[in-house]
Amino acid sequence: MYKITKRFILPLLILAFTLPTFAQRGSARDGAGPGKEGRLQELQLTDEQEDRMQDLRYDHAKILIDLKADLKTAQLELKRLKQADEPIKKKIHAQIEKVGKQRIAIDKARADHHLEIRKVLTEDQFKIFQKKMRAKAGHRGNRKGGRSGERDDDRRPYRK
Repeated sequence: MYKITKRFILPLLILAFTLPTFAQRGSARDGAGPGKEGRLQELQLTDEQEDRMQDLRYDHAKILIDLKADLKTAQLELKRLKQADEPIKKKIHAQIEKVGKQRIAIDKARADHHLEIRKVLTEDQFKIFQKKMRAKAGHRGNRKGGRSGERDDDRRPYRK
């Protein structure tokens, strides 16, 4: 009886007491930090600017949905070509080009969006906006290495 209590009931009691502490934690999206609204409040936008910014975000999101879908489709096709019984180098290279073009299209859409935002904001508002965007980018982390994407020279590209 003691072994059953020790193995099953004791961990169950510990779990019952610790679960409520995890339930009280919220994510940043649940209001733990300022969302888009909080970041945009600092800009002190006029009603017209707010409406225009919302329209720009909506239009940009629609464009990105299509572009990302095309990118995913191209990547899936590339995967299929690579896994074929007899892969054809020419087709694989052409598909890699297509994937690259889709990524470029996404980057261009993002750049266009930022240029449109810049037109809506005053110079002072845009400076604040840039500062906020840099801070936001810093929190996401950088997958490629240093702050601007460069690699450290003393890091080896692969292990031997």
